[in-house]
Amino acid sequence: MTLPDPRKKLVRLIHVARRDLNMDEDTYRAILHQATGKASTSDMTVPELEKTLEHFKRCGFRIRHARKDKHGKTARSIPLAQDPDAKKIRALWLFLHELGLVRNKSENALAAYVKRITRVDALQWIDGEQANTVIESLKKWAMRVLPEQVNMMAKKLKTALHSGELALSQTDLDSLNHYYSRAQQFPSFEPMQDAWYALRQSMEKVTE
Repeated sequence: MTLPDPRKKLVRLIHVARRDLNMDEDTYRAILHQATGKASTSDMTVPELEKTLEHFKRCGFRIRHARKDKHGKTARSIPLAQDPDAKKIRALWLFLHELGLVRNKSENALAAYVKRITRVDALQWIDGEQANTVIESLKKWAMRVLPEQVNMMAKKLKTALHSGELALSQTDLDSLNHYYSRAQQFPSFEPMQDAWYALRQSMEKVTE
């Protein structure tokens, strides 16, 4: 019996994620490089493909599994809101979970938060102004801890580098310095988030 190739399944899911998240070529390649340092799935190992897929999940991608009704037939589920604002809101919600600010990362918990902010029952029904209110609210929530976490991670990374526990190429160091310096110069959400992801990716190498 021929065993299924895990690479093919992972690559297929990554391509589905790109389509679902409406990513253009440049954004897609940038995310691949950010996750693994490689710009093509064909060059990645299975663990690198898994790491890339996890990154797309943090951006809002959800794997859809077929659901069965009581008769064993495939049941149709209510589709998630897939417009750009909804995807951005979902990605921010998952990021807040990574920061430790959101305990329940489920779609139901997100819907409850959106309703509390907008008084609208579903993410699918909010308008552009309401979506912007939710987005800015989530960013402000993240910024309560994001600068502190970025600085803490930077200190830990510096210690690991000085102790020899971690070694990075000059290219990686230059990239880290770029993101960290930009976050210090422009201490707003987007630069801080970029620095957080860059630092975390390097910190993961300490524990590998």
